[in-house]
Amino acid sequence: MDDKLTEWLTNVLNGLVTDSNGLSVEKTVDDLGTKFTVRVAEADRGRVIGKKGQTAEALRTILRSAGFLNDVRASMVVDIPGRKFVPKDDEYPKTRPVTSY
Repeated sequence: MDDKLTEWLTNVLNGLVTDSNGLSVEKTVDDLGTKFTVRVAEADRGRVIGKKGQTAEALRTILRSAGFLNDVRASMVVDIPGRKFVPKDDEYPKTRPVTSY
C-alpha cells in the first residue's frame, strides 16, 4: 500500500509544481509509521505549502486517511534546505482522557 501512496502523492505534486524535475518524494519507514519527505524546487515551495500551510495540511490529511484505511500510519514533511523541524511539546495535540458523565 505504501507504494500506492507514494505514487499518488507524486502524481498530485506533479500537478502542483511547475518544475517536475525538481520534485522528489522519499519514503522512510520506521516504528512510528511511514514518512514521506517531499523536496521541490525553491520556486515551487509556495505551491506545495499553500497559504498558511493549507495545501500541505490537506495532503497530510488525505495521506493519514488513506493510511488509516490500510493500517499504515502515514505523514508528510516538506523538506526545506537549511531548516530543521524540531517539534515542540505543544505542537502536537494531546489526547484528552475519557471522562464519564
